Amino acid sequence: MLYYPPVMQYPSARRTSMRTVVNALADGSTVRAGDSGARRMRWELRYSGLTVAEWQAIEQLFQATQGRAGSFTFLDPAENLLGWSEDLSNGVWRVDPLLQVTGGIGDPRGGTGAALLTNTAQAAQRVSQTVAGASWFYYCFSVWVRSDAGTVVSLVHSGLTEEARLAFTAGSAWVRVVKSGALVSHEDGIRFGIEVPAGGRVQIFGPQVEAQLAAGGYKKTADRAGVYGKARFDEDRLRGVAEGVGRFGGVVRVVSGF
Repeated sequence: MLYYPPVMQYPSARRTSMRTVVNALADGSTVRAGDSGARRMRWELRYSGLTVAEWQAIEQLFQATQGRAGSFTFLDPAENLLGWSEDLSNGVWRVDPLLQVTGGIGDPRGGTGAALLTNTAQAAQRVSQTVAGASWFYYCFSVWVRSDAGTVVSLVHSGLTEEARLAFTAGSAWVRVVKSGALVSHEDGIRFGIEVPAGGRVQIFGPQVEAQLAAGGYKKTADRAGVYGKARFDEDRLRGVAEGVGRFGGVVRVVSGF
């Protein structure tokens, strides 16, 4: 599977295009409806000071897709890569059998978007979601947690053959726990999970995964997260320039339909 390399600089530009279908009826009235199939995302990525390896990674992807001809997966670093971030009952989440999930709990922002996780098993249980990204990319996984019982919560990100975790003792106040890192293994797909020990009870809010080094502001998601599996280059040549010895810049345009 092809992935756009994790090379991003700010500021970058992103534009969403939508279309409205208008039906004219015999009585002169009209019916309007959004055409979700015509929705498009476009990014203009401006680079300066890239290393040889960074620019070559973009060039190699461009050659592999033959410009606009082929598609690749684009992970938008400005978005949350997890879907349904405040609805753990949705099918995109995998909940271990003996982990009870109760929604509608008060969250650190004054709403009711948090969830209570209760582990009724004699072993650790997880709620997790798989992101359709490269396992060897660098990711930042974050979530707010609290527990009146001082429960040890683990943030886990894993592939088929490798796992990395961060354990944190949750207190009575909401704290945003952040885990950053990359796996060594090269696999398609990476799973992120929140693990509760046997008998543990913990409240969580705002799970978020970003394709960057540090956590950004929380972005609530529903069915649309920041993974674009059918992205393409939006032109048939790369606009790259050599800025100096071993330094490159340029503009790359990417487009994706939903």
